[in-house]
Amino acid sequence: MLKKLFVILVIGGIIGISTIPMWTAKMTDDAFANPGFSNSPEKVMTALKVRMYIYMYPDARKIAEKAVLYFPESREFPYFIYTAALSSEKSNNAQAAIHWYGYFLEQFPKHEWANQAQNNLTKLKAMNSTN
Repeated sequence: MLKKLFVILVIGGIIGISTIPMWTAKMTDDAFANPGFSNSPEKVMTALKVRMYIYMYPDARKIAEKAVLYFPESREFPYFIYTAALSSEKSNNAQAAIHWYGYFLEQFPKHEWANQAQNNLTKLKAMNSTN
């Protein structure tokens, strides 16, 4: 009986994890379809956090870049830019990461993440310089 319960829990966990991309895609699709809703940026931010947590960096980058275009006046805007930079860096797209970190620093030089963004930008530029 204990073995059956364990197998059921494992299968349930696998099924639950496999649906994450599906429900985060639905969440972002709804948010982008209704950008005027006050909770739309929050939905995108939640989906981005989940995608980053499960190492779906290229997908997270696409969502973050789209969110930058759709929600430039939202309070989540700095998060979208920083996530575009970080997900670009994590998916080995140094040029995009350099662009987004630079843009983040232009827009939010005094933000709490500015020092980290500057450090990441400096590191990426040093690693990708063509002397």
